Parts: sequence; C-alpha cells; structure tokens
Amino acid sequence: MGVVGCQANDHRPDAGPAPDFGALLNLPGSMPTVAARGQKPQPGPSPLDLGPADSGSRESRGARIRATVNDTAILDEEVVAAAFQQMMAPGMDEKAKAELLNKKLTEIIERELLLLDAAARLGKRQGFMDELKSVANKEFDKQWLYRLMKANNQTDPDVFKRFLQDQGMPVEMIRRQWVRNFIAMEYIRSRIEPSITKIGHLEVVEYFDKNPQEFQVEDSLVWQDIFILKARHGGDAAAARRFAESLVARIRKGEDFVKLAKEFDNGDSSLRENAEGIGRKKGEIKPVEAEPILFGLKEKEVGPLIENDAGFHIVRLMTRTLAGRMKLDDQVQKQIKDKLRGKVFDQEMKRIINDLKANAIIDIAREIK
Repeated sequence: MGVVGCQANDHRPDAGPAPDFGALLNLPGSMPTVAARGQKPQPGPSPLDLGPADSGSRESRGARIRATVNDTAILDEEVVAAAFQQMMAPGMDEKAKAELLNKKLTEIIERELLLLDAAARLGKRQGFMDELKSVANKEFDKQWLYRLMKANNQTDPDVFKRFLQDQGMPVEMIRRQWVRNFIAMEYIRSRIEPSITKIGHLEVVEYFDKNPQEFQVEDSLVWQDIFILKARHGGDAAAARRFAESLVARIRKGEDFVKLAKEFDNGDSSLRENAEGIGRKKGEIKPVEAEPILFGLKEKEVGPLIENDAGFHIVRLMTRTLAGRMKLDDQVQKQIKDKLRGKVFDQEMKRIINDLKANAIIDIAREIK
C-alpha cells in the first residue's frame, strides 16, 4: 500500500499555499563547508568524528550526526525524513538520491540558522516561541496528518501512525521537521514583511512601463457554434440549409443562442459552456472555414452559414480581443505586485541566510554518497 501525498498549506486563510520551505532555501552553491570566519562561538570537541565514511551501514545511519550548526546537531535520520517522499519517486537511482539528500541537508542547515536567530531575537518575549510551536503542532495535525489520513481513507490516527512507521515514515520525526519548517518560515516572513509592504502602486506602474513585452496579448475571440447535420434532414442539403437559416433568423430576433444550441445542435458545441466554438486564436479555430468569417465579424454578430460535406455551422462572435498591450487593470496589477513581492522575498531571504552563515560554525561529517 502506498501513501497518497499531501503538502502543507499556510495556516492563514488569505495567504494561499505556502511555498515548500526546502525549495525556498535552495540557494545555488550554498552547501556549507567547515568554516571559521568572523566572530563565531568557539566549538567544543567535534561530534563529527565518526570514523571512515564506510564504517557505518545504512541501518545505522539514523543514529549518526550528519552535521552541526553551532551547537545544534543534525542527524542523518532528519535528512532522510526530509527527503523520504521524493526518494519514493520511481526511477530515482542512488546518485540522484545522494544529490537529493545533500540538497535536503543544505536546506536543514539553513533552517536551523533561522531557528537559532529566531530564538536569539524572540526568546526574551515570554512564551512567544512556545506559543508559536503550539500553533505549528496544531497546523501539522490539520494540514498534514489529517489530510493525509483522509487521502488514504484512514480514520484512526494511531493505526495510521503505525502504518507510516512501517513504511519508514516515523510521524514524530516528520512532525519535528514540519514544525521547525513552519516556525522558520513564519520567522523569515516576519523579518521580510516590512520590505514587502513597501511595494505599492508606483512600483507596479514602473514595472509595467519597463517590461512591455510581458504584457502583450494576441488577437483572439470567443464564439458560439450550432451545427446542423444534413443527415438529420434525410440527407437533403436544401432542407438542412432552410432549417439552419430559420435558426439564424430566430437568433437575430433575439432568441437565446445557448438555448437553441441545446435543443437543435447536432455537433458537440452544445456540450460546452455557452455553446462555445472550438479555438480562440488564428490557427486554432475549427472548422477552419469559420476562421476568416469570425475574424471579420463584429461582437454579437451572427455570420453567414458555413457549409461542409456533413452540414451547416451557425456561428456568432461573442467577444474579440485585439492584439496589443494589456490594460493595467486590477488583475494585472495584482500579478505584478505578487511577482515583485516574491522577488523581494527571495532576495531578502538569501541575504539574511548568507549573513547568518558568515557568523556561524557549520561542520559537516562528509558528503552523502
């Protein structure tokens, strides 16, 4: 039995899906090495002297310290837990797994740097970190455990936890990773939020003006279609034409196109919302004979009948979007603002993490192979 996956969402209802913490902290070329720069705490005896790289079996890896960040140990089992679901992907060879584990190690190191900084900055606020941890644990149950149980048709938490344990996914280890990711993410957001809120209308307009290539639209249209099959009129093309022309007359007098399509259409447009025809841009319209006619119509105008061997198409142009630049409407403004905020978030997070690295002692036992 496999486990149906489930990603966590931000606990705030207006925030949308929370980005994967690991992906956010994947900074190119940032795998830490043993370092001693600037004013850093003096390390005690290194716990990383684990003997030769081949001295432990895979089974003993879970009890081994993989790295330390100042005086915080990162265990092999933490790294494996962080990578577990991705390692279950089919076709992943040993080299790819090793690369993934090293990537997750980098992400955990960067997360621990943020947690240490959060503790130093916020630890004096009575009960704040405990409260945040409590919220994170509740969100883990709601967003991860219970959603994963539901996806796998499980109702008993204890039974499901034992099942995950048997699958190599100890829930408490996963919980620990999830909670620490949650706290680190909330902390980094709180630090970056002031920079993000500075992005306003002037920045949006400036981006719109400087990047016109991003806001171009092609000539397109939305149209409706009713197909009248000659075979439904005894194969008599003239009779089918007369019937189609009668429908055109009714449409031009104001009868509802969609209602007539549902009643009389012999094609598949009546199965689509608003009896919409196939294709919106040049080269996409079907039947191809309809394209030049449609691009020559005015909005709401019904075109001449389009005949083919099988029957007649009745077409009407609904809306037309001319090629050119988008308007800076509310939707485009939101799109730009989200992009600018994401860019600032990434830049500020990289800056903060790199500053933290420059003032930390990070020891790694060895690269995972």
